[in-house]
Amino acid sequence: MRHIEAPNSYGLSARRALRCASLAAIGLTLLTSAGAAETRAKPFEAWPEPQVRANMSVDEAKKIVEERSREQTEWFGPTSGPKATDEPVKVIYVSADQSYVSFVNWGRGVQDAGELLGWDVEVLNGKGTVTGVLQAMQQAVASNPTAIITSADAGALQDPIGQAVDKGIPVIGIHAAAFPGPNPEANLFTNITSNPAEIGETQAAYVLAKSDGQAKVLHFLDNSFAIARFKAKAATDPIKNCEGCTFVDMVNIPIADQTRRIPSVISGILANQGNEWWGTTCCDNFYPYVASALRASGVAPDKVKLVGSDGPPSAYDMIRKGEYEVATVPEPSTLFGFQAIDAVVRAMAGEEPSKFVQPTYLVTKENADAEGGDKNEFIPSNNFACHYENIWRGTDKDCSSGS
Repeated sequence: MRHIEAPNSYGLSARRALRCASLAAIGLTLLTSAGAAETRAKPFEAWPEPQVRANMSVDEAKKIVEERSREQTEWFGPTSGPKATDEPVKVIYVSADQSYVSFVNWGRGVQDAGELLGWDVEVLNGKGTVTGVLQAMQQAVASNPTAIITSADAGALQDPIGQAVDKGIPVIGIHAAAFPGPNPEANLFTNITSNPAEIGETQAAYVLAKSDGQAKVLHFLDNSFAIARFKAKAATDPIKNCEGCTFVDMVNIPIADQTRRIPSVISGILANQGNEWWGTTCCDNFYPYVASALRASGVAPDKVKLVGSDGPPSAYDMIRKGEYEVATVPEPSTLFGFQAIDAVVRAMAGEEPSKFVQPTYLVTKENADAEGGDKNEFIPSNNFACHYENIWRGTDKDCSSGS
């Protein structure tokens, strides 16, 4: 899903200098020193839903694995857009849980991009609980920032998100909904994520390619997240429709219950299914607990093969060491934060968000040190920060890879 954005005619857009109560409800901003600008909080029309691939041959799977394991030096993102304001801007990042490394990395990208622009970025921690996330979002709205960015599931936050939109504060999600792009139903100006259909498809492709279409597969997820449910369908439909494969079950474990529940779940799986199977998942944070349970049960690391999603440091470490996990489909780390800040810039100009979605990448033992892997995260080598700086600052730096 690669999009190159068409040029536009917008010039410098400015930070709101005053907020007028009669205008706030429709998300407008008043004059600043740069002229008139509108901050749009209301989402634009949603993009078409990504399509799940139901069938895949072994040859098709091998081609997908080959293509998505390559380096990512080429920039497919925007090359034009509104300039960022020089006026003070406050952005709040509401993290669903700062103990989860992906949420931390996305927030670090928000902070890095905000620092580049001289913006004030504040991080609030939802601490992994429904109550904590709700309180953090309520605090963010009460602070009247220019924009709010969140990695929490938007479905559980509709009251405060709706209040933010009514006050003219755009809310940008990072993994806050199942699909990339504007989400009017969830009141998100846009949602930053990879293509979840391609993430699941890539997991399925690796399993089919490496097992020659003969795999026994379980899928681990927390189905309270919309994106997890969609990834599950994309990862399992090709397996279910593979003549030589066996799909065993969806294993639903809430993230907060992993420590307590995974040991007994794995014991049950080993008792019923034996010790030779594949696992796919919505998110890699299941796998350290799964691996620990497998080791405790005496299962050899080459028997159970785990294919992950998200790509935290634990996944890179397990893949390098050959400890059960053999591949992961990572999410870009700091790039997501830059995409979110770009959405804020465009919202402040009244423009639609960029249609850019970073191409899907597959990490295996062979390329585990590439594309940011030496830092245990997925950082595309397309020099994205330079490209965004050129747009936001109106500069013309050479952003070719390695420059």
